[in-house]
Amino acid sequence: MTTQTDDARPKTPPAPGSIADLYREVLPALDFEADQTKIDVAITVAPGDLHTVIATSRNDDRLSMDLLRNLTAVDWEDAGIEAVYHLYSIRHRHSVCIKVRLTGEHKSLPTITDLHMGADWAEREAREMFGIEFDGHPDPRNLLLDEDLDMHPLLKSHPLVAIEMPQGVDVEYFTKQHPPPKKESSEDAERAARIAAAKKVAAQEKKPDSELTDEERAAKKAAQAERVKASRELAAARRAEGPKNPMGEKAAAAPKAAAPVEAAAAPAAKPSPKTAPTPSAGPQKATADMTAEELAERKQAQTERVKRSRELAAARRAELRGEG
Repeated sequence: MTTQTDDARPKTPPAPGSIADLYREVLPALDFEADQTKIDVAITVAPGDLHTVIATSRNDDRLSMDLLRNLTAVDWEDAGIEAVYHLYSIRHRHSVCIKVRLTGEHKSLPTITDLHMGADWAEREAREMFGIEFDGHPDPRNLLLDEDLDMHPLLKSHPLVAIEMPQGVDVEYFTKQHPPPKKESSEDAERAARIAAAKKVAAQEKKPDSELTDEERAAKKAAQAERVKASRELAAARRAEGPKNPMGEKAAAAPKAAAPVEAAAAPAAKPSPKTAPTPSAGPQKATADMTAEELAERKQAQTERVKRSRELAAARRAELRGEG
């Protein structure tokens, strides 16, 4: 696997009259770089301009990029991670590639699930494979990996990437011969302690009640009550967040295709009584209508929900395995 960055390769400017010129006409104040790839014209924008660019791409009649063909990422190591969005216009039959370069330890982008429903699973996959956080995503859980796996397999820093593994090699033997570097933090130690406690309780629960001591029987009953409580808290948190459909109230608040991106968003649709979590919950706000404090509170609630979900998943796996 090569380690060179795309900055080392020569770039070809797009031909005059290409989609890049159309973007300059539609967004004259946007600062971006454009180059011609083998398939599409690639436009590189700043992370803060991403949502505006994709919204304008969809809503402006001259662009009408109404199909998200693909959403992926590329790890350029020291140069950062590049998120790549492939857009296509069914109406005009033209396409474009939108790129965003992310550097630093915390890599985040605004979600576009309010613009393209197909971004839901694609953003979840990019999050777990590359470590990109998509702020405002309605359900930021792992899509392919277990909830308690804290790793990103498609990063080039992943321990199995540096050495090519021949087909048929025993994975357990390979990892023993080439152990990955361990950087145990306080969170890792806390997670390991919780998993060990869950394994101990699971081993006790496999015993018949007649073989348990009074202390073990009390601990078993307390652990079961704690799991039920955590499950109910997680279910209540999910109900409080409202519908999981990313095109729910946001679709009603988004402008129509012919409206300019600068037009004011319509008020969010009031959810029906059947979908409202509680009578006092009220309509769900779109991300664009939230204040900074409401956005922070929503993000914290999502983080807590994912943490509780991972803890429950780890406890259930330990219980099924019966590892003591």
